[in-house]
Amino acid sequence: MKYHVLLAFLVSSYLMSAQFKSVAIATWDGDAHKEVVLVDVRTPEEFDQGHLCDALNIDFKAEDFKDKIQELSKTTPIYLYCRTGKRSKNAASLLEELGFENITNLEGGYVAYTEEGGKPCPEN
Repeated sequence: MKYHVLLAFLVSSYLMSAQFKSVAIATWDGDAHKEVVLVDVRTPEEFDQGHLCDALNIDFKAEDFKDKIQELSKTTPIYLYCRTGKRSKNAASLLEELGFENITNLEGGYVAYTEEGGKPCPEN
């Protein structure tokens, strides 16, 4: 009986915990995602070489990443991407720990986006 209670507790804890989603970056359509915050977690140098339109650049490797990311609303949907998907996945895990409620990791990152024909945001 004790094991059934423990199992039920573990399952309910898992289901109630915030889980970030991962979707292929090819599904990104900026026009269809106007009510979200898009965050590029690459370095400023990488960002300057090309990025998705309307992306904020908050460098995951920077010492002040936690401070800057916590300036965003924890209830607004956050979409994250990086070069190949590793940093954005790690950033998504951190945002989850920080209490963000709606996190999506764009798998494959900017490399996959450009390989699939995506164009960088034109400079203004």
